[in-house]
Amino acid sequence: MPNTDLSEGHNKTATSAGAYQFEGLRDTDVLSTTTLTNITENLLGNGVIPVGLNNYNDANRNNPIQGNCCVTPNGAMGTAKEITVATGTVCVDGMYYTVGGGAAIDITAAANYHADYHPGATPGGMAGANVAPIPNGTAATDEAILLVYVDPRGPQNIGFVYGSYVDTATGQYPSTPFAHLVRQTTVLAWLRIGKGGANPVIHQVEDKRTFIRAGPMALSSLIDKDNATDHENPRNDMIAGLNAANLPITDMGLLYARDPTAHNIAPEGAGQTHLFYQTDVAPLTSFQLTPVHRQSKAVFPWVAPMTLNYGAAPAAGGLSYTPLQVIESNAGAVPATPLWLVKCTFVSRAAADAVPEIVMNEGNGLITSSATQLTIGADPGFPVFGGLPYDHVIVEYTHAGK
Repeated sequence: MPNTDLSEGHNKTATSAGAYQFEGLRDTDVLSTTTLTNITENLLGNGVIPVGLNNYNDANRNNPIQGNCCVTPNGAMGTAKEITVATGTVCVDGMYYTVGGGAAIDITAAANYHADYHPGATPGGMAGANVAPIPNGTAATDEAILLVYVDPRGPQNIGFVYGSYVDTATGQYPSTPFAHLVRQTTVLAWLRIGKGGANPVIHQVEDKRTFIRAGPMALSSLIDKDNATDHENPRNDMIAGLNAANLPITDMGLLYARDPTAHNIAPEGAGQTHLFYQTDVAPLTSFQLTPVHRQSKAVFPWVAPMTLNYGAAPAAGGLSYTPLQVIESNAGAVPATPLWLVKCTFVSRAAADAVPEIVMNEGNGLITSSATQLTIGADPGFPVFGGLPYDHVIVEYTHAGK
């Protein structure tokens, strides 16, 4: 279903769900309080995480009646007493649960009710307690609302909670239950329940899921209030005319983005937007997280002199990544040029045991780097090699995956 919306069932009757969905958020629909309470729960980070939504190669990634904890009836309206909950991932109170995916769930089964909300005499409720599953109505026009909510204490991490029956022939509308709202949760569906022959039956299944998109997460660059080109770390005086804020706050860190320029002496990624983290210690302390520094190593037959281009595979005579520049001042270097985090180790594979390794760091005049290539000017005839049969060079360098 490439042209649907994952929230279509909540917003209106979902495509292909007209047999059991009738309500939504349209002007002519009945607005359920479940929508409103789910919004406040969603603001706490509670909701369904549609893990496959970022799979743009999946034609069903936006399908409102497939996967992602979708609730559907198991049978025809007016006779069914079971639902199925599709497998999905839910976050509740910062914990992540796999929900649904099992056998059909019976609305009359005690195992799906908790005694805190529906105490009764029927054994087999959650945690082995006695409960009161939803009873049958007393008249053909009786209706009640039953919610399918996430409860990690129940089978398939699902629970049921219901409200009282009302006689709709008198013009009344059944009330939505709220006993489950004493805990953080999220509601997956709202069911209209009526009187059946021997047990209550389902007349309507309405989608009430709210979603938490699992990325990508957008972070805009933090810029100082005094200068549009001055990228900054979080401070307590960013907004003029207000009382100062109170960072650092114990047990709270901040993840943010900024241009690394001016963050340190020679920032990697200057002129770009990168990821930073500020801790809860005083004075305010921030760390640059990206680009991430990594170590790489490549082995080459030593043919002097030799040049290795950055961004080329070792098999093609290059280094896959660009080495990082040394941050410290190089005023005393010989030659007095920028240094790079490169080390070369000369070895003999032909006579490994008899020939000692010789290590040279960039900056000794024999090994030089630039922004585009590494040049190894060392020659086997140099005295340092003592005329021994060195035949390979191991290049080790620090890079940021660039």
